[in-house]
Amino acid sequence: MPWSATAKAFWMPAATVIWKSRSIRKPSSWTLPITTSIKAGKYEMTRVLVVDDVDQNRYLLRVLLEGNDYLVDCARDGVEALAVAEAHVPDIVITDILMPVMDGFSLCRQWKRHERLKHVPLMFYTSTYTDSNDELYATSLGADAFVIKPAEPADLLVAIDSLLHRRNGVAVAPRTPASDETVVLKQYNSVLIQKLEQKVDQLEAATQRAQENEERLTLALEAQAAGIWDWDMAAGRLTWSRRHADLFGMPLEQFDGTYASFLACLHPRDIEAFEADVQAGLRDRTPVLVEFRIIWPDGSVHWMSSRGRAYYGRDGTPTRMCGVVFEISELKKSQEQMRLAAQFFAASQEAILITDAAAHIVSVNEAFSNSTGYPEHEVVGLTPAVLKSDRHPAPFFETMWRTLEQTGKWSGELVNRRKNGSTYPARLSISAVASDSGTVSHYVGIITDMSSYRAAEDRIQYMAYFDALTGLPNRTLLSDRATRAIAAAHRDQQGLAILFMDLDQFKTINDSLGHSTGDAVLQAVASRLKLLLREVDTVSRYGGDEFTLLLPETDSKGAAQVAAKVIEVLREPFEVGIHSLVIGISIGISLFPADANDFESLLRNADIALFRAKAAGRNNFQFFTSEMNDHARYRLGLELALRSALANRELALHYQPQFELASGALVGYEALLRWHHPERGLVPPIEFIPIAEMNGMIIPIGEWVLNEACRQARQWQLEGHDPVVIAVNLSAVQMRQANIVQTVRHALHESGLEAKYLELELTESLLFENIETVLTQLFILKEIGVRLSIDDFGTGYSSLSYLKRLPIDKLKIDKSFVANLSDDHDSRAIALAIVSMAHSLRLTVTAEGIEHAAQARILSDMRCNDGQGYFYGRPMPADRIASWVGEMKCPP
Repeated sequence: MPWSATAKAFWMPAATVIWKSRSIRKPSSWTLPITTSIKAGKYEMTRVLVVDDVDQNRYLLRVLLEGNDYLVDCARDGVEALAVAEAHVPDIVITDILMPVMDGFSLCRQWKRHERLKHVPLMFYTSTYTDSNDELYATSLGADAFVIKPAEPADLLVAIDSLLHRRNGVAVAPRTPASDETVVLKQYNSVLIQKLEQKVDQLEAATQRAQENEERLTLALEAQAAGIWDWDMAAGRLTWSRRHADLFGMPLEQFDGTYASFLACLHPRDIEAFEADVQAGLRDRTPVLVEFRIIWPDGSVHWMSSRGRAYYGRDGTPTRMCGVVFEISELKKSQEQMRLAAQFFAASQEAILITDAAAHIVSVNEAFSNSTGYPEHEVVGLTPAVLKSDRHPAPFFETMWRTLEQTGKWSGELVNRRKNGSTYPARLSISAVASDSGTVSHYVGIITDMSSYRAAEDRIQYMAYFDALTGLPNRTLLSDRATRAIAAAHRDQQGLAILFMDLDQFKTINDSLGHSTGDAVLQAVASRLKLLLREVDTVSRYGGDEFTLLLPETDSKGAAQVAAKVIEVLREPFEVGIHSLVIGISIGISLFPADANDFESLLRNADIALFRAKAAGRNNFQFFTSEMNDHARYRLGLELALRSALANRELALHYQPQFELASGALVGYEALLRWHHPERGLVPPIEFIPIAEMNGMIIPIGEWVLNEACRQARQWQLEGHDPVVIAVNLSAVQMRQANIVQTVRHALHESGLEAKYLELELTESLLFENIETVLTQLFILKEIGVRLSIDDFGTGYSSLSYLKRLPIDKLKIDKSFVANLSDDHDSRAIALAIVSMAHSLRLTVTAEGIEHAAQARILSDMRCNDGQGYFYGRPMPADRIASWVGEMKCPP
C-alpha cells in the first residue's frame, strides 16, 4: 500500500521495537535426490558418520547433511569413530586425516579390516593432505573417495550420493590394503614425515601470528577497558592483567594469584551463584558467562561481567581457563532504570496496538481490550480507524501523518470511541518501526486513557480551591475573590466587609466526642452559613474551626446584620448522631476602606477583632478599632518577651495563705505565678497566662512552677515551719501531656517533699477533655498521694456524671460567687449548693476571694471548710512568709 493510502487508513500507531526471526533459504543446488536404504520394504534415513577433531567442521557437515535428510553421527578421532560405528553401523563414513589419538589413515586401515564395517564406503575429506601422492596413498589403504576441503556443498553431496549409489545399486567389492605391508608402512612414514615437516613450518608461522594476535588482542581489550585473566587450574594459579587489577580497585602487585583471594573480592551474596555458573560451564564444556558484584577496598560496589573458556586434558579434566572481564556498573544501572520504567509502564495499564506497514492491526495487548472493549480477534486485520470518533476534522490527521512521515513519531491528545459507542479522552503516541533496509515495517501505538487523569485534574483543581470536608472555598480561593472584590470596590467606591469567625467550644466537642462528630458539626455549620449568603458573597473555611465571610458592597450596618444573623442561626442545636450540640461563634469584623486597603491587612484586623470578641465573653461580634491594633501589638511584644522570661529569671512565685474557717488555723498556701518584666514592670497573670497556654510556653513554665513550689514548701519545713499543703495550678494544656505524672514525681523527688503536702488545682475544662486519659493520669497521681482539687468551680460547664468519677479531694468556689454573698441571694444559693454537694460527695470546699469578715462568717455558717483572700492575706514572695507568720493574728 503506498504511503499516502496508508495515511488515510491509519490514524494511530506508536513505538515499540518488534523483533522478527529470519529464515535462511537453502540454495536449490544444495538439495539432491536422497539415496535411501530399503530394508524389509521400509524406508530408513541414510546414516552418515562424520569424523573430525574440529568442532566447527563437524557442525558444518552436520548442518549440510541433516538439511538434506541424512541421519548424522559424529566422532572426534578414529578411536571414537570405531566405537560409534560399532553401536550404529553407518551407510557411509566421512573422515578427516590429521586428527589426535588415531588419524584418518589409521582409521581407514582398521575400517577395511573390520568384518562388519569393511563394506561401508569411506570418504576422506581433508584440507591438509591435498596432493596426488596423498590421494594415491589413501586409495592404497582402501579409501572409496578422496575430497579436498573446502568443497562446494553440492559437489560434496554428489560425491556422497555417488558412493551410496555404487553401494546400493552396484555391488562394489571392498578395497583391501596393499599386500606388501612393508611398502605400505614405508609410504605411510614418508608421507607422515613430509606432512609433519610441513606442519612444523605451519605451526611456527602460526605461533608467530598467534603471538602477534595476542599482543593485538591485549591492546584491543585494554582499549575496550577489559581485563584479562588466566587460571592455571592444575597449578592453582590465577593471573590477572594490570587492567583487571584496576577494575578490582587494587594494585596488581597486591593480588597474590590465588583463587581464594579472588573470591574474597566478590560480594558475599554472589559467591555461590558465581561458582555454580563456573561449574556448570566446566561440566557442559560451554563458555562461562557470569555477572557478579565486587567490593573495592574503599567499600564501593561494582558490577562485573566475565566470559571465559576452559581447556581440557586428554582425560577430560579441565586444566586451564582464561577469559576477560568488563565493568558493567553503568549497564546494570541502566537495566535497573529500564526495569523500573517497565514496571511503571505495566502498572499504568496503557493500551498498545501494533500494525503492519499497511496500517492493519496485527496485535493488541490486554489493556487495549480493557480500555476499548474490543477483544484482539475482533480488531486484528482492521485499521486503528475502528477507534476513530467524529471529534477531529481531516486536517488533524493530515498534520499527524505529515509529522510522522518527517520525524518517524507523533504524540498528542484526541478523543477515541469505544466499542459501546462511548468516547473518552486519550493520549496517543505513534512511532514507526524501520526494518533493516530502512523502510517502515510496523507502527506501534500507545494509548493512554486520560479519563482518570482528567478526573484527577478536576479533583486536584477542586482541592486547590475548595475545602475537602465542607466543600467551601479555601483560603486560596478566598484570597483571589477578595483581591478582585477589593479592586472592584475601589473602582466603584463601595464598601466591603471581612468577617473572621471562630466556633466557641468546638475543641471541647472534638476532643470529647471524637473527630467524626467534630467533622459533622463543621459540615453542618458550613451548610447553615451558605444559606445566609447572597450570590456575590463568599463563605470560606479558613482552617480548623475558623470560617471567613467576604461581603462585597457592604457597609458596617450590613456587616453587623449578617454577623447577628450568623450568631442567631448557629444558636440552634446541631443534631449529630445521638448528641444535641449547642455551640456559639465569635466574630471579628473589618471594613474596606476604613480599616485597610488590602486583603491580608483586612483579614489580620478581623482576626484582632475576633480575639476581642472572645475576650468579651464569646458568642458576639466586634468591629476592628485602632485601639485593638495597638493591643494586638502589645500582645505580640508580650509573647516575644515571655519566651525569654524563664531563662532571664523574670518569673517568680507568690504565695497566698489558706485558713480553716472554723478554727482560723493556717492550712496551706496557693502558689501564684508572677512576671516581673524589666521594662513593663509586674505583668498581670490574666495577660500572659493565656498567651503561654496558646504558644505552648505553659509547659516549661508550669514545670518550673511545680519544681519551685515543692522546693519552697520543703524548705519551710526544714526551717521549722509547721508542714502545710502547697497548692499548684495545672492548666489543661499541662494535663494533656503524656509525661505529667513523671513531671510530678520528679518535682517531689528532687525537693524531698512528701506527696501529701502537694495539691494540684485543675480547671473545669478538663471534664471536656479526653476523660479516659485524664482519669488514668489522675488516679495515678492519687495513688502517689497527691491531693487534687477543681479550681473556680461553678464558672464552667461542669458535668456531675464526670465529676463523680474524678478522684478529687476538694472543690474551690470561684470568687465571683463569694463577692456578692452579703447582698445577693442567688450567689448565696449557689455557694450553699456547692458546699452541700461537695460534702455529699465527701469532698472539702475552699472559698476564694474572701475580702470581708461578713463573707467569712456566711461561708463558715454554710460549713465551708477553708478560705483564702485579702481578708486573710495577700499573695506574697517566699522571703516575706516567715515574718508574716510571726506577725499574723488569726482572724476570727
